[in-house]
Amino acid sequence: MRHAAKSATYKPALLKALVRCCRQSDARAIPLISIGREFSKLYWNQTVVYHLRQAASLTKEAEAVKLIRKMAEQSKTREISGLPASAREKLDAKMARLLTINVLAAFHTSKPVDMPMLYEWKPGCDSVRISSSSHAFLIQHAQALELIANFYWAEFLENCNRLAPRIVQKVARDAARRGSLAKYLKILMNETALHCFYCEGLFGEKTPTVDHVIPWSFLLEEGLWDLVLACAKCNGAKSDLLPSRNFIDKLIDRNRKLSTAGISLGISDVEITRLYEAAISVEWPGFWHG
Repeated sequence: MRHAAKSATYKPALLKALVRCCRQSDARAIPLISIGREFSKLYWNQTVVYHLRQAASLTKEAEAVKLIRKMAEQSKTREISGLPASAREKLDAKMARLLTINVLAAFHTSKPVDMPMLYEWKPGCDSVRISSSSHAFLIQHAQALELIANFYWAEFLENCNRLAPRIVQKVARDAARRGSLAKYLKILMNETALHCFYCEGLFGEKTPTVDHVIPWSFLLEEGLWDLVLACAKCNGAKSDLLPSRNFIDKLIDRNRKLSTAGISLGISDVEITRLYEAAISVEWPGFWHG
C-alpha cells in the first residue's frame, strides 16, 4: 500500500474486502462474488449516503460509483439494506466483474520484488487463491490492515473532496448510524418557538421532529447548533438535501438567540457559513427551498 500509485481507491478497498472474506471463511479459494459483495458494502455509503467523490477529476467517476449510483436510483433507496434481493445480487455480480477488469491484476503491480503475493488470480477464474500463510496473516493482523486501508483510502479522498469533513470516519463506517435526537427534542421545545423552522406552521397537538439543517450525512456529527424543530412534512420533504441559503441565515439568527439565553453551541456564525459553502463546493446533490 505504501508503494502503490494513488490513482484510485480500489487497492485499499480490495485489501479490506480480502480481510473480511478471510474472517468469514477458512476456505483458500475466495469467490469473486464474495469480494464483490464486500465492494458493494464498502462503496455504498460513501457514494449514496456521504456523496464522496472517488476520482480527482470532476468529469471522471470510478466505475464502482457509477454502478452503485445507478442501482440506488433504480431501486429508490438510500440504504443498501433496502435493495431488493435481486437488485443486490445484480450489483454484487457487477462488482465481481469489475474486479476482473482493472482491480485484481493491478493489486500487486507496485509490490516490492521480495514481498510475497497476497493472493493468486488468473483471468477467467471466478475466485482468487490464497495461501495458508496469507490467510493467517490477514486474520492475525485484520484490525491493523483495515486501519491501514482506511488511512490510504481517506488520504486519496481528501484530494477529491477537499472541504468535506470527517472523511476518515466516513471511510471507516460500514453503516450510516445516527445517534438518537430525543435528548435534543426537549431542549429545543423549551428554548425555541413551537412552530416548524421551515414552514413556520404551529405544531399544536402534533409532536415535532428534530432535523439537521445542514445534512447529518455531510457533517457526521450531532450538535444543537444544527438542529431545529420541524414538522414531519417538511422534515420528510427536505430529507438529505441542502436547504436554501435563507434557512442558513435563519439558523444563525436562532443560534444567536440560544447563545444569548446562555446555551453554549461551540461554533461561530462564520464556521456554519463555511460548512454550508463547503457542502456546495463538493457538489452536494440537490437543494430544498421549503
